Amino acid sequence: MFLYALQNSRMSMLMGKSPDSIIHVNTDLTTRAGGTIIFELKDPLSSGGVGDDGDTTNNEESMTIGNMSLVVHERAHAVKSNGMMSEQLTSVRKVDGFRRDARRRLGDWIKNNVLENDLITCAAGLYNENSGGSAIQTINESYPASDRIWYGGQSVGSSPALGNSGANYADDGALTAGTTSSNLFGTLVISKVRSLALEATPRFTPGAFRQPSSSAEKDIRFDTMKPTVGNFFVILVHPGQRETMRSEIGTNGWAQLTALCRAQSDNHPVFTGGNVLWDGCIVVEYDRIPKRTGAGGVDGSATLAEGFLLNAGRSACDDAVASGDKVCRALLLGAQALCFGWAAYPGWFEDYVDCNKLKVKTDMIYGAGKTKFNAHGGETPGSEHAVYAIDTEVY
Repeated sequence: MFLYALQNSRMSMLMGKSPDSIIHVNTDLTTRAGGTIIFELKDPLSSGGVGDDGDTTNNEESMTIGNMSLVVHERAHAVKSNGMMSEQLTSVRKVDGFRRDARRRLGDWIKNNVLENDLITCAAGLYNENSGGSAIQTINESYPASDRIWYGGQSVGSSPALGNSGANYADDGALTAGTTSSNLFGTLVISKVRSLALEATPRFTPGAFRQPSSSAEKDIRFDTMKPTVGNFFVILVHPGQRETMRSEIGTNGWAQLTALCRAQSDNHPVFTGGNVLWDGCIVVEYDRIPKRTGAGGVDGSATLAEGFLLNAGRSACDDAVASGDKVCRALLLGAQALCFGWAAYPGWFEDYVDCNKLKVKTDMIYGAGKTKFNAHGGETPGSEHAVYAIDTEVY
């Protein structure tokens, strides 16, 4: 069941146990007690050292380590048989048939709700409104810092140019008050935000992609990775954003870009599925990228669906999209952009209801969040370590 979820999740290809992975997976708590996982950032040495006949005494450089705490919580779900008559009338007949169907359905639930929804909710800086209950706290919520979100876009005609003279709009309201055709997603947006990420403090670094090995290629329980294929940023985009980028490049150009990625498909699954590589960024279409449509509400009258910024009560948005406009939040991800901590892997438990109605339950303990490291010896988290949100319009 767990392996099925991992092998079918789009996020698995970004996971790894080393800090140079896009999604850093930590399994320390699977072997010991505790409710918090500490992720570390080992800052690179900055000193130039000493030269000829130099003396390192009193010239040593202190090693600094950033850290963040990820809290883990329990998540569970279960399915049960409707009874003998229902099983007689369906393909899920008898106990073994029910077990097979439960394995697939619960595997899909883990894929969709744990490995997909939780991670994209973290990355996009949304509140946990999609979890199904306020008691589900597996997401460590965090709205994007002001220096980790870019509101803007570009035109995609014969002479594409960045909208708003390349400057960042103040918010989605200001973005959608402009001309939609000037604020779309495309190659100029990729290069703009990539440059912002490289100029950020701390500087974003590309994630390492290693050639997978054997049947465990997407199973992050095992550390079975080969040497690095390459180092890239990943940009998750909504299908609508992918289409505006495609219209900018043109059919022939797009075909060439996808062909270049397919040529790398044997090295890593991130190069499959029509993904393209542009300016050191692998552009991945991902249908769970959040989208907001303005319906005319402003300020306190806006609905949850009209903006990304939700209040603590999850009952209103503070930054509504203009009426009739549509905004999608693409995400540029670098190394150690997200962290995922397992304390207990999904388990398989069986019981019977009313003597003969089989019940299968899965139960797990984990946490997911964006990496926001405290400075060495400090307790105040900085901005996102390697997530840059990109809000653009779509048609």
